[in-house]
Amino acid sequence: MHSMAEGYLSRFNVKVANRMFKTRYRLARFTRRSKTFNKIVIKAAFEGDDMVVLPRDGTVRRTIQTNIEIEDADEATVLPSDVVKGVMSKTDDIFIMDFCLCRQSNECHDYPIDMGCVFLGSGIHKIPEKYGHVATYEEASAYIDRCGDLGLVHIIGRNKLDALWLNVGKESELLTICNCCPCCCLWNMVREISDEIGSVFKRMDSVEVSVDPEKCTGCGICTESCFTRALSVKDGRCEINQSLCRGCGRCVDICPSNALSITFDPSVTEAEIKRISSKFKSLDPEARGEDFSI
Repeated sequence: MHSMAEGYLSRFNVKVANRMFKTRYRLARFTRRSKTFNKIVIKAAFEGDDMVVLPRDGTVRRTIQTNIEIEDADEATVLPSDVVKGVMSKTDDIFIMDFCLCRQSNECHDYPIDMGCVFLGSGIHKIPEKYGHVATYEEASAYIDRCGDLGLVHIIGRNKLDALWLNVGKESELLTICNCCPCCCLWNMVREISDEIGSVFKRMDSVEVSVDPEKCTGCGICTESCFTRALSVKDGRCEINQSLCRGCGRCVDICPSNALSITFDPSVTEAEIKRISSKFKSLDPEARGEDFSI
């Protein structure tokens, strides 16, 4: 059980996180203006971070259904969310949050606040019990599917900020699986933050987003769904800034003319599971002589 002091500190951290969330864009812009501030922020909150954005399963399925040029479509039975499920299968330490701090801080009205992050690793045992509950793999897997059905995007990896606000210790083994909406995601600030910090937040290996100029009508609807502002309309056609695009696939899902498509190589799934898991001793099956395959 957590001590009373830990409980007070936990509540204090949530209040601080809420306030900082509301100023995140201003703080992010300042990392571009001040090299000193940028270094301080990296050291304090992002050092060692590695967060991977996974395309929504539905957008991959939609691309397969509408783009007959995709080869080996049968392989798409392996979906991006299998990366999350594959990593989760390597541990018994799974914790489901009862709320999303980002949506709570932003007072979200479009997506459920009670659908929070999933945390993995030995660090979950330091998370205050009132924030959620320890879950089985089966429960967590069903939860991930439910989040996907609600239009939330999975982002998986090490996020030092979570260890800080949850007060589990900066050296704690904690892996984050965010289930993000387009309006409230903390990583919306990637469009304002320094390139050095933004680089820790990346698209999944092999993911490609493209636009068919013959189908695009230049309606601009896709630009409204892009949380990194990677999309723009020029000369009546959509253009993608690939350096900003994180491959979440929301634009593919919302495009009324099927002009946007997203692809990924299913064969990289196991490599991603291995890479992410190997960063955490308590999640590293190779260290225990286990198999990575899903």
